[in-house]
Amino acid sequence: MPTASLDTLSESDTKWRRLFSALEPIAGWLDFRRKDVRGSEQASESWCSDFYHMFGGWGSIEWLDIRAQRTIPRGALVEPRIEDKTPLLIRAVREAGVAFSRHEESVRIWGYLRPGVSPDWEK
Repeated sequence: MPTASLDTLSESDTKWRRLFSALEPIAGWLDFRRKDVRGSEQASESWCSDFYHMFGGWGSIEWLDIRAQRTIPRGALVEPRIEDKTPLLIRAVREAGVAFSRHEESVRIWGYLRPGVSPDWEK
C-alpha cells in the first residue's frame, strides 16, 4: 500500500488504516462491497476487487463486506473449484484489532450501527 495515501488520512481513520495495512498481503484474494451511511437503504450486490478503490471516504462507511474466495473454472462440464482464503482474512482482521461480524461468505467491518442493529460480533 503506498505510504503517501496513508499519510494524507485523518487520525479518525486509524481503524481503517490498520485494517487495510493488515489486508495488503492478501489484497489479490479480496473482493469488497461497501454501504455508506447516506447511501440507499439497499446496498449494492456487486463486488469490487480493486483494493485501492476502497480508500477514502472511510468516515461515511456504514459497513464494508470483505470476502476472500475465488472461483476457478475447470471446464464447461465440471463444477468450478472454490479457493477459500477466509481464514487468512479473519487472521488479518484480528491482527489489525478490528471488530467484525460474519455475513454470508464474507467478513463485515462496521463503521456505524443504525438503531436496532446488533451484529453478532466474532471474537
